Amino acid sequence: MSRVVSVEEDYGKPLSPERLDEMVQRVGGWALLNGVQKKITATEFPERLEPMPFTLFPSILPGDVLRKTRGLQTAFQTVIYKVANDHEFMKKCLKGLLNVDDFTKQLWTIYETVRGEGITQEISLVLTRNDFMMEYRNDNDVTQDCKQVEFNTFASGAGGVISSMTDVHRYSLTLEDIPFNSEQLPDNHPTAGLADGMVKAWRLYKNKKSVILYIVGIPEPNTPDQRWLERDIFQIDRSVKVIYRTFPQLIRQMTLGENKELLVDGMEVAVVYYRYGYSPKHYPTEAEFKLRLDIERSRAIKCPTVAFHLAGCKKIQQVLAEPGVLEKFIKGADVINDLRSTFVGLYKLDTVDSDEIISQALQMPEKYVLKPQREGGGNNLFGTELKEYLEKIKDSPERSSWILMDRIRAARHRNRLVRVGLGPECRDVVSEIGIFGVHISTSTTELENFECGYLLRTKPEIANEGGLFSGHSCLDSPFLV
Repeated sequence: MSRVVSVEEDYGKPLSPERLDEMVQRVGGWALLNGVQKKITATEFPERLEPMPFTLFPSILPGDVLRKTRGLQTAFQTVIYKVANDHEFMKKCLKGLLNVDDFTKQLWTIYETVRGEGITQEISLVLTRNDFMMEYRNDNDVTQDCKQVEFNTFASGAGGVISSMTDVHRYSLTLEDIPFNSEQLPDNHPTAGLADGMVKAWRLYKNKKSVILYIVGIPEPNTPDQRWLERDIFQIDRSVKVIYRTFPQLIRQMTLGENKELLVDGMEVAVVYYRYGYSPKHYPTEAEFKLRLDIERSRAIKCPTVAFHLAGCKKIQQVLAEPGVLEKFIKGADVINDLRSTFVGLYKLDTVDSDEIISQALQMPEKYVLKPQREGGGNNLFGTELKEYLEKIKDSPERSSWILMDRIRAARHRNRLVRVGLGPECRDVVSEIGIFGVHISTSTTELENFECGYLLRTKPEIANEGGLFSGHSCLDSPFLV
């Protein structure tokens, strides 16, 4: 079995209970001071905050894994860009899904409606996060490789709150006299790049009086993360105004101008940035879908367009992993091989040929994950739940709306998790790394395509889901070796 490693035990010394209490207080205070925080929503005080879950020390990560994942980001973004602009490919991929997944069907209807009317705004902006887990190549080898979990094109969050974790961990290591150099804990500030992409898109709109619209939820625990991004926009160009609105507010306040300008309380919107709208529960009535349609048909630059939203579906991910498909969207054998090396088994459930893999999953449910076409976490099924639900839908058309994926054998290590109400647990944990990127384009040209940092999340080995704002995982930093 691969050796379990940790910065505390391998590079420092175990902490006494008294020292641990002091470390949690001091490092937790440092985290709050540096913006590693989330809003408490169940309170009458709108800006009451608490620390985000975080690890007390950084987690050891091979430097070549981080270099590989970051180096692949622009190629992945090019593939998704070309998918989003290939109507026939998306139609073929999603055809079976539309009959059983009403939410995806509603998005597709918006996409086809606007496509039929004629696209008003040719420019698209997408802020992405490509998520990977590390797995050991075999039980007797400590060499790690990265395996793709999913590619996010919608509401790719936590770029702000992760930006200070490097300084938090430099502080915790220094308190314990654990040696490190700057190359082992490199700077990481994703929102600087994400904000740069938003300002570039705003400038392409060519109206200096226009605003950037953040669409947010109620309640909204992610406010500090969103304000990190607004702060970096402000630092790049103070003339760019950001406004925040919810779906209910926009239903009352939004109109389209004579030339399909998107107007909110009389302000013209240059860029619409969705941090809300990825889940069916965000659309309780037809009014929300009508709102989404009107935004899509407007002159505003969408982040993302509904085409990029659809291109991020799990079904698209599954088809891209099939032999010969990547070659339709990107050139270069080396790049294609590198991209494909990150894929794990992804299996469609909508054909007669799917019966064999369904049978295997029912016999060994611990080896698979059952995924719907959803964003936002908390939707996947594992183990007993997977088996029970797959038994329920195996002979139903509903199975077409799900994807079966090999469960990644994540590389295990140890760290201390600091979560409100749970104390500083020393646990066997696994980590997931997400690479942020910016892509600006028209249907025929890539205008901007760059990578801009990463998110490391660490959770207990026994945990299935990895949501940050749901408290399942903790913000972390890579200690590169």
